[in-house]
Amino acid sequence: MQRVQLVYGQFVYSFINKLYGRDLLVAPFFCIPRFKLQKICIMRQIVAYYRQFSDKRYSTIAGTLVYFLLMSIAPFMLWLTLILGNFDMEEIISHPFFEAVRPLLEYLRQSAQSAAGGAGAILLFSSLYSSTNFFYHLRRSGEIIYESDRTKGGIKLRLSSAVIVVALILCVAVVAAIFIVTNYVFYRLFPDWLSQLFRFALLSVTAFFSATLLNIFACPYKLSITSAAGGSLLTVMLWMLFAQGFSIYLQYADPSQLYGAVAAIIIFLLWCYLMTNSLVIGMIYNGLNLNERRHKTHF
Repeated sequence: MQRVQLVYGQFVYSFINKLYGRDLLVAPFFCIPRFKLQKICIMRQIVAYYRQFSDKRYSTIAGTLVYFLLMSIAPFMLWLTLILGNFDMEEIISHPFFEAVRPLLEYLRQSAQSAAGGAGAILLFSSLYSSTNFFYHLRRSGEIIYESDRTKGGIKLRLSSAVIVVALILCVAVVAAIFIVTNYVFYRLFPDWLSQLFRFALLSVTAFFSATLLNIFACPYKLSITSAAGGSLLTVMLWMLFAQGFSIYLQYADPSQLYGAVAAIIIFLLWCYLMTNSLVIGMIYNGLNLNERRHKTHF
């Protein structure tokens, strides 16, 4: 009798899940319309992500990633200049997405161009090593977020991080070239609003590709592009939201009155902190979904 009840219960559970969605506690929901069930599921997921983010203090991981991003961005600019020369990145930096941090990015780009002329072997090696710091610790952070015991060896991880650096440099070159070509073509053949729309679409696709690459690299397990797409899309949406909100904030606030000469650095740190938090939230999303799929497969 107990076996029959168990089989019947599993059948009902699987039937309701296929009908209404996943992860439902089906017993109380038989009389609830479908759209309300979907709202309940969404709210439960949002609460689960928030608890995962706050209870385990993953914002601390985001702050740590900001530190290593600062250590990596100047060496990355140097290698970008060494490989691509004095490549014109004005079309990317001038985009509204980078409006809040444009002055500091311009300064770093000019410093990298100056350093590239007299860079010695020691500087090149140390800068290459420093440029991998962010990606190295991003993977270590992924091992924490995904609660994995599968740690990657230090040397192997450094080499993988160097490959990611080269891939991002090539990605920046391709995007900058596309921006230059499309500006030349669109401004002559199409209205300005259509050109701006295309630039926004191109930046969104590039941001999604970058977020997907970072999510796959950070995951200690094998993560397909489709599995990483959900968290990557969430990350990109938060990036756009925070960038727009930050621009609005700067229109009504003047941080230089409080921070003086270091205002640009403070703004850049806060901007990076919001961006890394968005990335961590996307990783949490992918991590929870991956653990859920693994649990269902095991069950």
